[in-house]
Amino acid sequence: MSENDKWIEDRLNGIGGSDAAAVLGISPFKSRLQLWTEKISKKINPDSGDVLIFQIGNALEPIIANKYSKMTGRKLEMRPQKSHPEYPFMIGTIDREIVGDERGPGILEIKTKGAWIDWRDDIPPYYMAQIQHYLCIFGYCWASFAVLDLGKREITHIDIERDDKQITKIIEEEKKFWELVEKRIPPEVDNSKVCGDFLRECYGQSENVTIDLLKNKDATKWAMMLRDIRSQEKLLKAQEIECKNHLMSIMGSAEKGLGNLYSITWKSPKYKVIFDLEKFKIDHPKLVKKYIKYEHQSRRFTVNFPKTGQ
Repeated sequence: MSENDKWIEDRLNGIGGSDAAAVLGISPFKSRLQLWTEKISKKINPDSGDVLIFQIGNALEPIIANKYSKMTGRKLEMRPQKSHPEYPFMIGTIDREIVGDERGPGILEIKTKGAWIDWRDDIPPYYMAQIQHYLCIFGYCWASFAVLDLGKREITHIDIERDDKQITKIIEEEKKFWELVEKRIPPEVDNSKVCGDFLRECYGQSENVTIDLLKNKDATKWAMMLRDIRSQEKLLKAQEIECKNHLMSIMGSAEKGLGNLYSITWKSPKYKVIFDLEKFKIDHPKLVKKYIKYEHQSRRFTVNFPKTGQ
C-alpha cells in the first residue's frame, strides 16, 4: 500500500487533525455533511484537493522541517500515528515531534501560506483546531507552527500553548460526530458555503422527476422561512436605497465625506474598455464560431412563490 493510500485509509477510519475544523463547523474547505459522507462511504476522491495538498505538503515537509530545525536549534523526530487512549476514533499523524525542550516534547505542524488559502497575521482558527486536536491525543503542552510564506519566500514559526478549554470542546464535538458516523445518521445541513457546494456536487445532474412536497413538513418549514426572508430582504433593500439616496444628496459633487463613525466615498469611475461581442458577431460571423466555448453549468436552484405571498 502506498503512503498516499495509507493516508486515505487512515482518514476514513477515524477523525484526524485535519478533520477537527470540519467537525467544529469552522472549516472553509469542508462541511460536516461532506466529512460524514466520506467516513460512511469509505471513499475520498483521489483527484480531490485534499489529496493534492497532502502530496505537495508531503514533498515540501522535509525541506521546511529542516529549515525550522536550523532556525530554532530544536531537534525533530518522526512519530507514528497515535490514537487517543480513551477515544480511539480520535487519531493524529503529526509532521514532526520536537524533542529536548525544557517544556517537554512538542508538536511541529507545517503549513504553506498563500498557496491554497491566505491568512494575514494570526494562525486561522481551523488550523488552531487541528493543533489542539494533536495536543489532546499526544498529551503535550505545547506545539509550534512552521509556515512557508510563498509570497514573501520565507519560513516563520510561532509557538502555541495547549488550550484545555478548546480541547474539551473538540472532544465533545468529535464524540458526537463519531456517534453519527457509527449510527449512520447524517448531520444537519448547515448555512456554510462549503455545505452548499457539496450538495451541488452530490446532485450535479437533474432527473426529469417531480416530487410531491405537500406533506413534507421540513420542506414547508424551510420554504416558508425563505419566503419571509425574501420579504424582509425587499424591505431592507428599499431602506438601503433610501439611505444611499439621502447621503448622495448631502454629498453633492464632493468625492469624500468624513463622519464621526463613518466615511463616504463617491468617485467618478474610470473609463472601462469593453469588447463589443454583438458587433463582432455581425462583422465576423464565421470567425466568432471558432472562439465559442460551451461549459457545463451547475443546476440552477430556484424557489418560487405566488405573487400574493411575495
